[in-house]
Amino acid sequence: MLRTIKKLLGGKQKQLTFPVFLMTLDAIGSMILYFILYLTVVRLLDGAFTAGIMITDTVICLIAVILRLIVYRSGYYLCFSRGAQICGQMRVELADHFRSLSLGYFNQNSSGYLLSTLTKDLSNFELIITHALPSMVKTVVMAGLILIGTFFINWKLALAECAVLLIAWPVLCWGNHLVEKYGTQKRNLTSKMISIVLEYIRGMKVFKSHNMTNSHFSRMSDTLEDIRKTNVKAEIKTAVPTSLYSIVVSFLLPLVLLIGSYLLLGGSILPEQLVAFLIMSLALSALLIAFEHSYNMLKDLKLAAVNLERAYDTKPLPYKEEQVKLSHFDVSFEHVDFSYNRQADVLHDVNFHAKEGSTTALIGPSGSGKSTIASLIARFWDVTKGCIKIGGRDVKDLNPDGILHYISEVFQENTLLSDTIYNNIGAGRENATEKEVYAAAKAAHCHEFIEKLPDGYQTRLSEGGGTLSGGEKQRIAIARAILKDAPILLLDESTASLDADNEAKINQALDHLMKNKTVFVIAHRLNTIQNADQIILLNKGRIEEIGTHQKLLKKRGHYFKMVQEQEKAKTWIVKGETV
Repeated sequence: MLRTIKKLLGGKQKQLTFPVFLMTLDAIGSMILYFILYLTVVRLLDGAFTAGIMITDTVICLIAVILRLIVYRSGYYLCFSRGAQICGQMRVELADHFRSLSLGYFNQNSSGYLLSTLTKDLSNFELIITHALPSMVKTVVMAGLILIGTFFINWKLALAECAVLLIAWPVLCWGNHLVEKYGTQKRNLTSKMISIVLEYIRGMKVFKSHNMTNSHFSRMSDTLEDIRKTNVKAEIKTAVPTSLYSIVVSFLLPLVLLIGSYLLLGGSILPEQLVAFLIMSLALSALLIAFEHSYNMLKDLKLAAVNLERAYDTKPLPYKEEQVKLSHFDVSFEHVDFSYNRQADVLHDVNFHAKEGSTTALIGPSGSGKSTIASLIARFWDVTKGCIKIGGRDVKDLNPDGILHYISEVFQENTLLSDTIYNNIGAGRENATEKEVYAAAKAAHCHEFIEKLPDGYQTRLSEGGGTLSGGEKQRIAIARAILKDAPILLLDESTASLDADNEAKINQALDHLMKNKTVFVIAHRLNTIQNADQIILLNKGRIEEIGTHQKLLKKRGHYFKMVQEQEKAKTWIVKGETV
């Protein structure tokens, strides 16, 4: 556990050295009070206790208490403040680390798991270093000092205490094993619940339209009930070792009293030594019970630290060059294979070259690999075999963030920030002027509807842009891409949500945007890509046909049949019943 904490903290652990030292100093200061109490008992039994000694001991105790309060409060405050600061930095670092990971990590882990890691696990880890760790340090140091002190009084009685500790330790480990076991179950159920809640909120429109709200609410309530049952079961199961541990350590005092009385009668120990030993045994027993609470808390939170460690250990996409500088923007795929799960290939031996400034259209049935190719160009994933080159440079050698500086994307599902429309468009380029933002909006034909909104460009969007229509969201995404003006452009059904009138306007804007750029267009409507420099027809992850529109028509292959089918579809008429 300490190894995991040390690994997660890294160089930040130095910030906790002084607070932990203060907590250790506070524990040592506590021993002064026990020492004064021991001297007082000895003097009372010897008849050497006087008013002067009483005043001196009282002053020493008062000073010790004041100093302890100062040291303890300082140590606790520093642990809390520095721990909170460290965890704040870790939140930013973890979010940045997630950003560097491939999309595979997010596909393999549920949204509930990821959200729980970023929120609950980090909050629990903060509890470890701000509350559990300081408490553990103080308790362990005090218990260790008391146990060492008892050996100076009488080693036989001290060994009896150690025997009790040896019995209590496996009981404590048993309890902690149960805490970890049920902690894992509770976390998995909590992650599942978060995923269901997110799914329920995001899919409300679909659920309502299909009358599924009751069934999905039942899923959520069933998960909550499972969590409740697991919590109850965990409390019942851990109650046995917890109670047994408390009983065992509580036997310290009776055991010391029994053995001490026997030694006293045998003349092996003095009365004042027995009294002092009883006092220290009582204190040790209380500390051991407190230790069990802190240790259980630490073990309960251990899962958070382990999950954070696992997240940090997930390696981001590798690269050799931090600063990416490209002078040419042709794109080539050389014998590319790709698999999402390293089992079934999605792409098989894909070879093509897109010249700088050319337009390449990717077509084919759903699941043929069109969007996968676009994702690989942006290096959201890495190829399983072969290589992808941009400007003659293997993308595996380049920083993924640096590659994206040269790429603009407009996908089928575009994410809009919970922010103003102005900032959503301005996200395309941080240093863009107001004039440039407005010009991009006009080029994307969204300026008019934005101006009609109550707050214009300062209108705040709800999460995901839910207050806008699909076409309006698409046009804002296009405006963002126009503003970025990157040399490589990826368009994935970028006009799919627009009506015919707006589609014509957007196509005009895109024609202007696409000039002198390397463009990849993913489309199902073949009439939108007839002027492409090359058309790549994908089927089951393989390139079935490649060439210009005219060239592919002359081949009279699969592409020709697709064109014929779409031409027939234009003549379809939906007939109603005649009454």
